[in-house]
Amino acid sequence: MNPIAWVYRKEVREMLRDKRTRGAALFGPIFLMVFFICGFGTIIGGIAKKENQKIHFVKSDNPILASLKKEKMTFIELNTVAEGEKLVKDGKATVVLNFGPVPSKTGGQQTIEAYFDPKSQKAQIVLGGLEKVFGQANKTALIATLKKNRLPESIAEQIKLERKEVKIGEAGAGEFIVGMLPYLIVIWAFYGGFALATDLVAGEKEKITLETLLITPVSRTQIVMGKFLALSTLCLVSALASIFGLILVAVLKLPGSDFMLQGGLGISPTAGLITIIVLLPTVAMFASLLLAFSTYAKNSREAQSYISLASFVVVIPAAFSQLIGLTDAASQGWVNYVPVLNTANNIRNALLGKPDWTGTAITVIVSGAIATVLIGIVVRLFNREEVLTRV
Repeated sequence: MNPIAWVYRKEVREMLRDKRTRGAALFGPIFLMVFFICGFGTIIGGIAKKENQKIHFVKSDNPILASLKKEKMTFIELNTVAEGEKLVKDGKATVVLNFGPVPSKTGGQQTIEAYFDPKSQKAQIVLGGLEKVFGQANKTALIATLKKNRLPESIAEQIKLERKEVKIGEAGAGEFIVGMLPYLIVIWAFYGGFALATDLVAGEKEKITLETLLITPVSRTQIVMGKFLALSTLCLVSALASIFGLILVAVLKLPGSDFMLQGGLGISPTAGLITIIVLLPTVAMFASLLLAFSTYAKNSREAQSYISLASFVVVIPAAFSQLIGLTDAASQGWVNYVPVLNTANNIRNALLGKPDWTGTAITVIVSGAIATVLIGIVVRLFNREEVLTRV
């Protein structure tokens, strides 16, 4: 058997026997994706539904109130404005409406005061719904007045913005997929190998099993490559597990998925291909980085410290990938030269149906070059006798 394959099989067997590694790298991404979509989808979707919205109002006989009560909302009557303000301050009321006096003249403006906490996102959602209701009521009243005076209805909307969608490339994914999936894929490609990396070399120093491996007929370079391939496999499987979790939620139609996946998955064959292409060198880069820290560290605890600090270098550009779509940077060439960010951005563009093959090629070259340099460093460390140092 090929020595590299022998080391690879050894590490994979140990990896599969370790419950901590299996849980963190394989089941963790699936559980997190299911929990995220179902949890946030149920909460946010529930808030957005009118029947789950509570409107407090100051006691009034205004006819608009009677019309508003026809909406699928829960209405709670209060005696005074002061009582409503206190409920808002205490967090017991989202929006409190105070209806002003009915206009004495026909066509007069009706003022409705809305008391709310400007920092409350829930209040913003409720206010948005109320503004739509009142906006439609205003439009209906205006059209009725125009008809009464035999004027064309077009006067009510003299300037109309008509949306014309321009389809670019293949059908893209939904908003949630585009925003979160690239981030989660990149994050799990790194954190998936976290548990195994600390034991891969540093852990063997503590258990005094590294010497046994080094006296075998396998060269140290082959040992490094076997461990590297095993760690890369785990990182890749962990990243793909997050995609599997997403597909699982969509197929089973779990609670909350209908709200979070309104635009559908939209993961086309091209998007899937680009994801794999940019993910492979990125996984190699992460695996070589984790292996370098594990080799340099004297024990597992020291390795964890190094890797924890390095995780910030991964998380920051990965997090920025969620905001890059709000800027012009997403289409600029320099992004493809920034490690981690280039991977997430290329996955994002592919999910949008706008694959950038040049950017994909640059990303593969950049990530592959970094992985090659890091693997060279690990090989040098392994060929020094200090690799056996332990505490």
